[in-house]
Amino acid sequence: MGSKIFIAADSEDPSMISEIGKAKGWFEEWEQALSRFRLNSELSVLNRHPGVAIKLSDTLFKVLTIAQETQNLSGGLVTPLILPELLASGYSMDFDEIKSLNGLTLGQYSVGPISSNPIKFDRRSRTVTLPFGTQLDFGGIAKGWAAHQTMTRLRELAPVLVDAGGDIAVSGPRSDGSAWPIGVANPFEPGNVLELLMVSSGGLATSGRDYRRWKFNNMWQHHIIDPRTRHPADTDVLTATVLADDVMHAEAYAKTALILGSVEGSQWLDLQRDIQYLLMLENGIVVKNPGFIQKQWNEICLQNSMNQ
Repeated sequence: MGSKIFIAADSEDPSMISEIGKAKGWFEEWEQALSRFRLNSELSVLNRHPGVAIKLSDTLFKVLTIAQETQNLSGGLVTPLILPELLASGYSMDFDEIKSLNGLTLGQYSVGPISSNPIKFDRRSRTVTLPFGTQLDFGGIAKGWAAHQTMTRLRELAPVLVDAGGDIAVSGPRSDGSAWPIGVANPFEPGNVLELLMVSSGGLATSGRDYRRWKFNNMWQHHIIDPRTRHPADTDVLTATVLADDVMHAEAYAKTALILGSVEGSQWLDLQRDIQYLLMLENGIVVKNPGFIQKQWNEICLQNSMNQ
């Protein structure tokens, strides 16, 4: 999924190492179903056969269901129907390959007219029919879902935290009842932490245009598409971090806020229930709701020194 996967388990049982090792196989299975960069993946096969009813695997069915729910939640701003736009912006290959090319030899793509025909999604038969001109990309939806699935499979064995490229699923408090410390990266100071959150359960996701960006046609592009313009979102939000009940919803909230921009995005987030958010703007200003749980690094260090 183009990301590093990190799994932490609070356990002294040596068998947890082998249990966590099983996650490699899980992610390989999910990648084969959901990756648009693998020509033989289930998603790629689906995208190549518009107008044909394709029966979905359990994995693709579940992720497409979540993607549709996310589209409804975000008012259509976060949608899987953006692959043609991603290709047109130059995101035509794995991001590591794009970085190595430095935008010099990226292929040319054009975006055709938007299809007026809806996706036919038959939940009973688990088949989907894409209209011509429509292709799917699951982006952060798949990563969040995979992190959540991994956490769900391992939480019966020990308290766990699963981080799939910044989409973090937390099963519950650690064995001693304490929360997990999770740092929110500072996009202006790579390697440094902007905030340190103490998270007991739920999901944390950061959506940003600071890392996955590239030059294409002499213009900076990024991977978060605004479906209203069909181009990378023109927004003053550099990164959006949201803590929610689960990581899939956190990702949906974060991406929606980033697309909307700081003013409209924060207003929209304030209307949502049981979430906390932090928006880092491109001018360095931080916008967050009053309930955002944070402790500065120096406060944590001070507390630790006083307790020693």
